[in-house]
Amino acid sequence: MKLTTNLALLFLAVLTAVASASPADTLDVAPSTARPEVSPASLEQRVREMLPPQWRLVETSRDRAPIGWDGPKVGLYLMVEDTRTRFFHPNGFHYYSFYRIWIMPSGWEGEMRQTPYVTDSTPAFLLGVADGFVAFYHTAGGNVWPDGPDAFCRALGINDLCHTSVSRRVIDLEFEERLLAGDGDDASLHRDRIIGLSGGGNALYMEYVFTSEAERPAEELSDLTDRIVLDVFAALPEIDSVYLRRCTSDTFTDTIVSR
Repeated sequence: MKLTTNLALLFLAVLTAVASASPADTLDVAPSTARPEVSPASLEQRVREMLPPQWRLVETSRDRAPIGWDGPKVGLYLMVEDTRTRFFHPNGFHYYSFYRIWIMPSGWEGEMRQTPYVTDSTPAFLLGVADGFVAFYHTAGGNVWPDGPDAFCRALGINDLCHTSVSRRVIDLEFEERLLAGDGDDASLHRDRIIGLSGGGNALYMEYVFTSEAERPAEELSDLTDRIVLDVFAALPEIDSVYLRRCTSDTFTDTIVSR
């Protein structure tokens, strides 16, 4: 109950801060090379107020990109840890429960490294897309705060497309019908390759099956990615940002592209 109350108060505080913010306290919605103009001190305070007991903020910095992603290093970064429980990693080190958060400016584009489905080292994943920024998060298998991503979404005011609304391997049929309407044999999108599709606000999340990246030139895969995203933008004029998960038989890689 105390955490829920703190989050509610924090959300009201965020709304108040946004309404009365100076340029130095708001997210810049300029192109991807711009830096989000959020005060690290203000962000740090918001996070401290939302954390459960025994959790602490251990690091904040600027000019970062999400772990495991290639893209402009223009985001804000923070890391929080739990101090009650320590885990042992198979690679031979101990760690506390943690979350790492990256806040990137609206329009930021990047690409995740190729990642096996079973791996000891995972990249950052989408936390959510809001009006003015996109957020990523990273954690490890041993975590005593499984509701952390939901709490961060609420605290940051992520309402358009957030961690909880991304239904992986579930297809929104209304979006699918709109995407595939009128497509011919030479279309980039194929119904049997769409394995996940959901949207919120001006953002869309899609999982699409590609042939093995080892079997096709990188240029061909990049071209197919571009054509898929262009088809999405053409079919769904309200969508400004696509988070695309490209799946193969043994790996996946995510990319985020803006209109």
